[in-house]
Amino acid sequence: MCGEAIVRASEGGERMIDEDDLKREYLREWDAKYMTTFRFLDLLQRGVYGINAGREALVELCGDEYMQKMTFESYLYKKLADGNRWEDGKMVMNTIGSLIRCNLVGRDMEIFGKRLLA
Repeated sequence: MCGEAIVRASEGGERMIDEDDLKREYLREWDAKYMTTFRFLDLLQRGVYGINAGREALVELCGDEYMQKMTFESYLYKKLADGNRWEDGKMVMNTIGSLIRCNLVGRDMEIFGKRLLA
């Protein structure tokens, strides 16, 4: 993607480019393509991974075959995978259930909220 942006900005090698050209071409394109995914991952990092109950819930969820498939496709293609609406709904319900069973909802919710806002 960066190489393609360099070729476009340099007009096929006819013009010398600088950092501003890459910011306009490459970073704009990268942000448009990947920013949603990385914001979601940042939310997980701040809100779930930093709390023991959140890590326990995540481990529990990783046993689900659909969750594994969606995670693999998201990492493989570097974008949030398009899923089956019905299965996505079930995954949300399973996530809520795991968070409740691991005591993230309730007792640790204040910590969870603070991490998300940090």
